[in-house]
Amino acid sequence: MKKIKRKIKTVLILLLSIIIFVTGFALIDRRMRTVICDYCASVGETVMIHTVDKEISEIFYEEALEYDDLVKICRDENGQVTSLEVSAAKMNFIKSQISVRVAEEIDARERYELSIPIGTIIGNEYTIGRGPEIKFKMQITTTIIADFESKFYSAGINQVLHQIHIKVKMNGQTVVPWYRSTFNAETDVIAAQTVIVGMTPDAYTNVIEAGTDATQDIFDFGAGG
Repeated sequence: MKKIKRKIKTVLILLLSIIIFVTGFALIDRRMRTVICDYCASVGETVMIHTVDKEISEIFYEEALEYDDLVKICRDENGQVTSLEVSAAKMNFIKSQISVRVAEEIDARERYELSIPIGTIIGNEYTIGRGPEIKFKMQITTTIIADFESKFYSAGINQVLHQIHIKVKMNGQTVVPWYRSTFNAETDVIAAQTVIVGMTPDAYTNVIEAGTDATQDIFDFGAGG
């Protein structure tokens, strides 16, 4: 009976040790997964935004693109602006170049070497950034969607600032040994801008609204009578 009890005790101790080990490993793995995935997603987002911004700048520099290459301002015989004609061919070319060149830039770097201090993985506020570093290699895969957007801002009585923005949305994934994470990022780059000047009016009215009762002060400039 003593031998049986001893064997049962040994088995129970072994099972308890296994349970403690598995539970501890699961908790550590869960903590590491969260930290590593969040860190990789942050790095992936930063890398993609930097790459997109750099490639857009290089495309416009190499192609010597200016506002007039993208938009033609049409005026009538009196000099009034009648329309803005957008060069769809140029814009489609730029969007295509952005997608191709960003993909080539990412593919050219098969691995990104990263490291995280053990203190950061532990997650204690006193240990963040401390201790030996765990080094690993990361891969990035991504798809991007680039599009143009026009924005108009008042720049004076008869002036309008027209900006052409390139908005790029990125859906990516980072892969490291045993873990993977996803990220979404956006960047907005001003591609070109100009001030469109129209006819100067003979008179204009400046209306200033103030106070909770919406009282208004009206000033007329250049108005006759």
